[in-house]
Amino acid sequence: MRLGTHIAGGVLGYTVAATFFQVPWTATGVVVASAAAAAPDVDTLGSTVGRVFSPLARRIERRFGHRTITHCYAAQGTVALAALPFLWTGLPHLYAAVVVGYVSHPFLDTWTVQGVRVFWPWSDRRGVFPYYNRQETAYRTTTGSRVDAFFGIAFVCLTIPFAVLEHDGYQRFVRKVQADAGAAVRDFLDWSADGYLVEIEVEASDPQHLQRLEGRFEAVGTTGANTLLVRDTTDGRVFSLGPAYSANFQPDRVIAHRGDRVQVSRRQITLDGRVLADLESLVPDGPDGQPVRHLIDGQVTLTEAAGVTPDEFRFDTVTGTEKRLSLQFATLADLDRLNLSGFLVEQGSVTLRVFTREGEAEDYDPQDTARSEVRRVTFAHKPSEPPRLLVQEGQTVAVGDTIAVLTSSALVTARLDVAEAQAALAAAQSARPPLASDPVALRQRLTQAEDASRRIAERHAQGFEPARALESARARAADLRAQLAAAESQSAARADAWQRTQAERVREAAARLRRARLRHATASRDGIVRSSGAGVVRRIETRALGPDRTEVRVVLVAPRPGALDRSPDL
Repeated sequence: MRLGTHIAGGVLGYTVAATFFQVPWTATGVVVASAAAAAPDVDTLGSTVGRVFSPLARRIERRFGHRTITHCYAAQGTVALAALPFLWTGLPHLYAAVVVGYVSHPFLDTWTVQGVRVFWPWSDRRGVFPYYNRQETAYRTTTGSRVDAFFGIAFVCLTIPFAVLEHDGYQRFVRKVQADAGAAVRDFLDWSADGYLVEIEVEASDPQHLQRLEGRFEAVGTTGANTLLVRDTTDGRVFSLGPAYSANFQPDRVIAHRGDRVQVSRRQITLDGRVLADLESLVPDGPDGQPVRHLIDGQVTLTEAAGVTPDEFRFDTVTGTEKRLSLQFATLADLDRLNLSGFLVEQGSVTLRVFTREGEAEDYDPQDTARSEVRRVTFAHKPSEPPRLLVQEGQTVAVGDTIAVLTSSALVTARLDVAEAQAALAAAQSARPPLASDPVALRQRLTQAEDASRRIAERHAQGFEPARALESARARAADLRAQLAAAESQSAARADAWQRTQAERVREAAARLRRARLRHATASRDGIVRSSGAGVVRRIETRALGPDRTEVRVVLVAPRPGALDRSPDL
């Protein structure tokens, strides 16, 4: 056959071998296969290769003839042995290119009328394909004929689909055709074992709840041979794809796609006496500032009931009753969503898997969870009276620092009472005594009466007034003098009574102010939440305990005394 047909046949053979034997299909392999497919014709000057290497071709053709020493089984075996160093050096695709390319040449020559002396030098019997004993040349072609050209074109056309098939492999091709959950599970297991992330293209439905699931999701794990777990990266929800009544969605079409290659770091973390939020220190942040891909598996026992409610519409990564929790393919976002980060672990351990880019050094220093101690400051308030928080996550807090100020009706009432008491005291202290009535008229009348009494006494001494008139004038003056004394006594009594009343009012107002200030101090003291420990605010969580009560938990983490002398427990 012609050179082009041999090259096309050699490349096709190399592509088929790469497809079924799962060896790399590269441009170098194509070139090597082409050269190997053309090499056997170096034994004749009638070929293009022979004309290029004419001295060698002339000697071989004169001594051995065409389609003998370079086409026989012995030559093919020799080439296979000579190419073994490619296998030893980790280049199996080049070994396949050399062997398959070389063997394809004599095999295609058996399709010609002349055939090939494949058993040379032991026999000159020619090998032909196909063999028909009634007519030796039946079903075979001649070099340079139209059939020869047709074979070359056919080989090129067949190479294209096999190259496409080789790109993913035969198994991958079959799984793409199947496009079910079982095939996606096998793809996920194969690729994840090789260190690749896997994305799933899904078209699924939930007939029970009349829901559809479509899009591209992140594969996180499996729960069986035919059940795959995928995570929606937009909201972090996890769904199971698999058979009816055992998974959230039944897939109509599921195709797995291989993602980036990553390196996986696995750590066994003991969380005794720790809070779940401590796991954050073991997960580095990515370029976007968010934690890199990670998964948490394990079982823990909390110091208090968590109250995790199952979700029938998705796969629960955190399950459990009361204090016992089971984590399966969970993330830090799942713990935050369920308000579990601030819970204290009584006993338990988890396995943390962190996925980072291949070749990327872990340039973070994981904090040893055994080197810090945790304090929690918990307080409650009414939903209608939200507190004023004075701290935020990441802030350092000392012992006695104010964490929050509660706003309550008692505090508001106490403030109003203090203001009213202060106003009442000021009014009492600024009060002025009433103006006292001065008996001026009595004094004037008394003066007139005394003057009249003196005149009458003088006239009586002269004999002009009788004694009776003198006594009457003196009696009138004495009566007015008594009235004036009584009036002055009453005025002094009224002033003294006002002074006593005013002093009592001031005392009562001052006592009322003291009582109001005491109530305000008590309400203020009850409304101020102070830190009972020192550390860094790791988490602030809010949880509703009922229609009229909301609990706020502030988690503080601080280095444990003497922790620097202990080795990490990771």
